[in-house]
Amino acid sequence: MDKMYEMSYFNGPITNKVPLTTLGLIEVAAIVKSKELEPQTMLLRTITDHEAARQYKGSNFPYVTPAGVFSYCSDASLVRHSSVLCMDLDHVEDVDGLKQKLIADPHFKTLMAFRSPSGDGLKWFIEIDLTRCNHRQWFDAVRNYLMSLYGLSPKQADPSVRNESRACFLCYDPEVYVNPVLTVDK
Repeated sequence: MDKMYEMSYFNGPITNKVPLTTLGLIEVAAIVKSKELEPQTMLLRTITDHEAARQYKGSNFPYVTPAGVFSYCSDASLVRHSSVLCMDLDHVEDVDGLKQKLIADPHFKTLMAFRSPSGDGLKWFIEIDLTRCNHRQWFDAVRNYLMSLYGLSPKQADPSVRNESRACFLCYDPEVYVNPVLTVDK
C-alpha cells in the first residue's frame, strides 16, 4: 500500500483512542460510499436536539485521523503525516454547490469530499506540502482562504479541527467525491 494519504481508522465510540487499522483514502471513500453507515447517518439527521445529536454521533460512528497514522489518538502519538488536511465546514446552505466549487478550486488539490454526518456540512480533504509549512499553519491559511474567498463564517470553517489528531467521523454519502488521480492504478 502506498504510504501517502494513509490515516488511522478507529471504531466508535469517540472515547476509543486505539486505532483498529491504517487505511488509504480510497478505502476510506469506499466506507463512506457503502451502505454500512447509512442507518446511523439517516437516524442522526432526524435528531433535532444538538446535544443529543452530538452524543449519538460520538457513540455510533467510526472515525479517522486524516492528518496521518497514529499509535494512539493524540497529537504526540503521530507516527507519520499523511500530507492531508481535512477541513470541516459546518452549517453550509448549499453543500453540493460548495463541494463543486472546492473541487474546481485551482489553488488546492481536492483528494476527497463528502457530506458530513449532520447532512448540512462538508468534509474537504486536500493535499498539503509539509515542506512549505506545518500542519497547523496550513490549517490557518486554508481556513482564512475559505472565509475570504467563499464567504464562510469563522463558525462554519470549524476552528476546532486544527490539531493533527482531530477525529473526522465517517458517515454514509453515496456521492462522495474522490479525485480520479487516486483511482488510477499505478
